[in-house]
Amino acid sequence: MEKVGLIAGYGKLPLLWIKKANKKDVRVHAFLINEEYSANIAGYAYTADYLNLTQLDRLIKKMKNYNLDKIIMLGKVDKKHLFKKNNFDQRFNLLFLKLQDLEDHTILAKIVEEFNKENLEVLDQRIFMDDFLVNSGQINNIEPDQQLKKEMQYAYQKAKEIANLNIGQTILTKDKAVVAVEALEGTDLTIKRAGSLVKKGTVMAKVSKDRHDFRFDIPTIGLDTIRNLIFINAKGLVLESKKILIINQREIIKLADRANLSIISISPEEV
Repeated sequence: MEKVGLIAGYGKLPLLWIKKANKKDVRVHAFLINEEYSANIAGYAYTADYLNLTQLDRLIKKMKNYNLDKIIMLGKVDKKHLFKKNNFDQRFNLLFLKLQDLEDHTILAKIVEEFNKENLEVLDQRIFMDDFLVNSGQINNIEPDQQLKKEMQYAYQKAKEIANLNIGQTILTKDKAVVAVEALEGTDLTIKRAGSLVKKGTVMAKVSKDRHDFRFDIPTIGLDTIRNLIFINAKGLVLESKKILIINQREIIKLADRANLSIISISPEEV
């Protein structure tokens, strides 16, 4: 793989990925979403262009100019930017009119289809990121007792059910009852909502869908997630092995250990 186009939204993932790609001697052509993108990306890229994701024709022409045939989409893009119709080019407008619904994965899947039509292969977001994928087992040094382990398994099972309904990838439970389910608000606000309902002892689960498309979405845990869980006095966090990225794992372990927050990773076969 000699060169890859990187479509970068905001968050830490684009910067982490491009650093890994550089170590693999991959020439990265960065396409930074105008409204929001990770700082410092341009300094690591072979070229850097700033544009809107809803200007598909311009984006694809740029990729063709660089003779790209592989691209990767990383980082978040606030959905509101995909609804500013004054920024739509003709290609995106036609795509938008064909959408069956306005869920994130539906919109992004259609964008991927447009790239594929132009012989642009959209790569799995996990490429080069093996170091950040969680393995099955205990993540930090706080081992759950049997009661907490059962609660974690319950939370995991419920999270998988919710994820497969395309609602969200995160839930929080307490005493084998679902307290909060992630929707459009995102993980951090879901945690805070759970904290407003239950003062302590919740368990959070974050998973992927059974037919998850890792070309445009990868569930991720970072320091903010852990800080928010500690703030609401949560007891546990359970993640799906090999499907979730942990950013700043060393710092997360230290923080969770100090707060007596147990973090484990399990696979479907273990439940």
